Amino acid sequence: MARNMRMNRKGLTGIETAIIVIAFVIAASVFAFAVLNMGLLTTAKAQDAIVSGVGQAQSSLKITSVYAYSDEEGSDAKCKGVAILVQPSGTANVDFTPTKVAISYKNANVAYPDVYEGSASDLFITKSDFMNSSGDYKGDLYNLLDITHTCVVVEIQGDGDMLLEQGEVFAIYINLDKVGTTAVLNVYDHFTTEVIPGQGSKLTFTGTMPASILKVMMLSGS
Repeated sequence: MARNMRMNRKGLTGIETAIIVIAFVIAASVFAFAVLNMGLLTTAKAQDAIVSGVGQAQSSLKITSVYAYSDEEGSDAKCKGVAILVQPSGTANVDFTPTKVAISYKNANVAYPDVYEGSASDLFITKSDFMNSSGDYKGDLYNLLDITHTCVVVEIQGDGDMLLEQGEVFAIYINLDKVGTTAVLNVYDHFTTEVIPGQGSKLTFTGTMPASILKVMMLSGS
């Protein structure tokens, strides 16, 4: 009888051991599944970050030239308009609809987070309107000193829409005189503008006024 009891105890011990082993296997499986799932999630996040980074690089802009304008000349004159000519530097297009892009301006006295606000039809000057003699501009950015908006986008080269595509050139014209009296620039003044598209890296330009202001000045480019 005692011998049978000992044999039964061995059987119970074996069953308990098997249960423990099975429990460990199940726990290890759950842990392995969690680790695998976390790895897949991390891989997906990394892929999204890569795709987003490529999109940011493709949507960025580049400056071809920058001009400043004044209605007077000399050391006491003030710069009242700045034109930044831009092209896309990547393969993606840049939408210049006012709700899709922000254009900021600041100098030592003021800082405006977005001067490009208003109706799209009013803020975008097509090439035909800008170049034709029937318009008020006649192909000269200097004549934009008379506009009533704080900022407009002029199509220098394009297909008539607000989407800046490969091979096209837009001019971002900031009318400092309409932005505010403290926005105009004197000699040696510094200013910074930023173009922040809906997708892509922002474009920053920092310029300095020369010792004598002319009616038309090239600050950057050729």
